[in-house]
Amino acid sequence: MKALIVYNGGLGKDYILYDVVKDLIGEAQNLKIDLIPKSNEDLLVMETARGTQVLGLDFSPAFVLFLDKDLFLARALESMGYPVFNSPKAIEICDDKKKTYQSLEGLPMPKTIFSPLLYHPKENKAYCQKIWENLGPSLIVKAAKGSFGQQVQRITSLEDLLQWTRENSTSSYLIQESIEESLGRDIRVVIVGNKILGAMERRNQKDFRSNIYLGGQGREISLSPQEENLALEAHRRLGLVFSGVDLLYSSQGPLLCEVNSNLSYLGFQEVTSLPVGKFILQEILRRIKNN
Repeated sequence: MKALIVYNGGLGKDYILYDVVKDLIGEAQNLKIDLIPKSNEDLLVMETARGTQVLGLDFSPAFVLFLDKDLFLARALESMGYPVFNSPKAIEICDDKKKTYQSLEGLPMPKTIFSPLLYHPKENKAYCQKIWENLGPSLIVKAAKGSFGQQVQRITSLEDLLQWTRENSTSSYLIQESIEESLGRDIRVVIVGNKILGAMERRNQKDFRSNIYLGGQGREISLSPQEENLALEAHRRLGLVFSGVDLLYSSQGPLLCEVNSNLSYLGFQEVTSLPVGKFILQEILRRIKNN
């Protein structure tokens, strides 16, 4: 069986996500799958009067494991009849934190304000004052699109909020209340199919962001029933086959932080010794067999 795994050409083979690609290729060999890696630069979407073509795809994959966020390519492959995992729809929602939060309305999450759509940079003191009154005295600002904890900042004064919003006024971002109990620590839950494989607590002594990529350390933990139910509900609502769901600690119980469709699982795998790639591939095989 031949299958395709897609990664981002801009990140290349020296980036951490390509280690995930290599791990999946190795696990695929054990399952007698020839998992062929191609970057989104190798596969060019061409629209013609006769329909969509993907240039550079020289075989018909049994499935596509899409470890990227290039939605035009993901949709093109899906339109050609190839099963794509995760689906383009799920990737689109997870890639934009605004869409994620709106899709998961009703689940426990930090109080969040979405940035307005502005075409020109500006400073708006009344806007910042309103945010501060509703979410202060400590805030988390983050780009709507971003990974590995990048483009996330903690703000502790109204003056800093004014400066940050002025500099980022034409960007798409979120502003959230800071959950003080969870600064420098959170929970990563890894889910495949509709089953939780396990969870780890991530702690960072030097940064309020707990990401392993930013120096956080992980340890395997057991989840409470509340934490399990919240992670599974987010995963199911977004139609994901595999995911990493991040939860925050709070005095009111667990809160949803974000949901990752492009799962960088090697830190989790090292902590838990669970072969995540194997479970992902087995779940995909089960699904294509049943469809």
